[in-house]
Amino acid sequence: MKVNTGAMVSIKSICPIVLFFSLAESLTLLKAPQHEDYLNTTQKFLESNIRDVTTVAFAQFIQEATYQEITGLVEQMIHYRDKCITNMQLPECSKKAIHVMQDKICGVKELSAKYRLSECCTNDTSERRLCFFQRKSAAVSFLAPFQVPDIEKVCQEYEEDQDAFLNHYIYEIARRNPFAFAPTLLSLAARYKEVSTSCCQEENKHECFHTKATPITNDLKEISAKQQHTCGILMKYGPKGLKLQKVVEISQKFPKIDFKELDTLLKNIPTMVDECCKGDVVHCFRSKAKIINYICSKQDSISSRIRDCCQLTVPQRGECIIFHSQNDDKPKDLSLRVERFTEGDDVCQHLHEDKENFLTEFLYEYSRRHAELPLSVILRIGVLYEKLLESCCKTENPKECYGHGEEKFQAVAQEIQLISKVECGYFQILGEEGFLNQCLLYLTKKAPQLSFQELISYGQKLVVSFTKCCPLGEEQQFACIDNMVGQILGELCGINKNRTINPSVDNCCKSSPAFRSLCFNGLTGDDTHVPQAFLPEVFTFNVTLCQDTEQWRKRQELIMNLARQKPLLAVEQVMQVLSDFSKMINCCEVEERETCFEEEMAGRKE
Repeated sequence: MKVNTGAMVSIKSICPIVLFFSLAESLTLLKAPQHEDYLNTTQKFLESNIRDVTTVAFAQFIQEATYQEITGLVEQMIHYRDKCITNMQLPECSKKAIHVMQDKICGVKELSAKYRLSECCTNDTSERRLCFFQRKSAAVSFLAPFQVPDIEKVCQEYEEDQDAFLNHYIYEIARRNPFAFAPTLLSLAARYKEVSTSCCQEENKHECFHTKATPITNDLKEISAKQQHTCGILMKYGPKGLKLQKVVEISQKFPKIDFKELDTLLKNIPTMVDECCKGDVVHCFRSKAKIINYICSKQDSISSRIRDCCQLTVPQRGECIIFHSQNDDKPKDLSLRVERFTEGDDVCQHLHEDKENFLTEFLYEYSRRHAELPLSVILRIGVLYEKLLESCCKTENPKECYGHGEEKFQAVAQEIQLISKVECGYFQILGEEGFLNQCLLYLTKKAPQLSFQELISYGQKLVVSFTKCCPLGEEQQFACIDNMVGQILGELCGINKNRTINPSVDNCCKSSPAFRSLCFNGLTGDDTHVPQAFLPEVFTFNVTLCQDTEQWRKRQELIMNLARQKPLLAVEQVMQVLSDFSKMINCCEVEERETCFEEEMAGRKE
């Protein structure tokens, strides 16, 4: 069905606050029934969930703000909405919703001063939007640790006021996941509501919540990490870099999609990602609904496995398709080789006539044939193919030259697959704690400037990745590890701003996502790092070590301090120190603990 493009332009130009809350006004601007349907359901959802939608935006803009402060801003937006519905001609009602929300934040002088927002608030609307995006922090150590709630109290609060209970839950997950897209957070909140309704009626509430809420928490972490990484790709590499990533991901998930349909999706995705990443929650919902609506309207040609997802409502429909539906089967007539690109007579002609489109189509064809390969490997093969053609098309016999492309592609994949296999082998031998120790050692050697907290956080995320991926089958294991490690490195490099850590790490962070992990693997240490003067107290231990949590913390700090102060120590030497540390813990088993520690420390000094 043809889209009324004129109508789509008009929608963006009308009063955004009315767009947010007035269904009838927005529907009159659409002619195509298909789009009327998606606008209808999306608009109704936005109208019914005003409080929750604006809570997500405000909590992600000011992560440090209390729930009461966020609630105050939400009430201002609801009052503003009511005023604009009464009189749409008011000048302030012509602003986009995101600009109004940021105006409301900056209008509360106490908030601006308390959370140091003046730099953002003094900018004009476009620069302000970027400024609020750049102050988002994926590392949330500045927030109080999330306390596991008492289940009886949870059920009491839920039964007293379900809406308030869920809104508070949304506030907590939004501020701790500032790059997660609003539709995702509200979809997860809907699932948590179902769990609360079910489990609060059970006799064993604790067991019920543990069984049913844990998958929601795991999905939140995993999906938030993916969306955070996507925001980083758009920020660092622009729409073109994001487009390459999405070519691979969509082609792997929907191998039956034809290139023209893929291209239609790709034209809309960068705008949607930009809106969702920067907290433009209204347009995030609408743009995502438009994309999902298109996919659901093309089930026969895109995928046979999304039918159940497409029956769901906003926003669960989109989350189901993107994150929970299985990759479709490859078309039966799809050959394993990309003959057109490695055996065709007119390859060089296509390259010269439309290079960007031709190379994008190669990525599409290669990705739909290789769902088992990680994103970075396919992007690397794309770069290799481009260089191969640039070289071969200058020779007398280009076809003979680029005809060896498939072998070169396989070599790239096999090299990285071998690395994943070896790393999983180490993981199985060392176990989670031993593997974490190795990760901390290597991370600290490469980036000694990072804080203990950051190093431990990245180390733990690597352990989680290998815990999840290594038990999988060989094909799944490969992509799982590489994709998750890529997300962790993306966070280390900075999602919404370029970090400066040290020259070697900075160089890897500036490299394309195709080569970033390889670059990090090649780092041995930071040549510019000047170790601090040796501090004996850092390596002095006493009876406080007998607390279980203290033992774990001290062991990690010992590894990082050794790597910082003695960067040239071999791995075997560090492991020997850890072994000595473990023996020292034996002092906790004797009566004269203090004496034992004193003697052990004296022995170490000798």
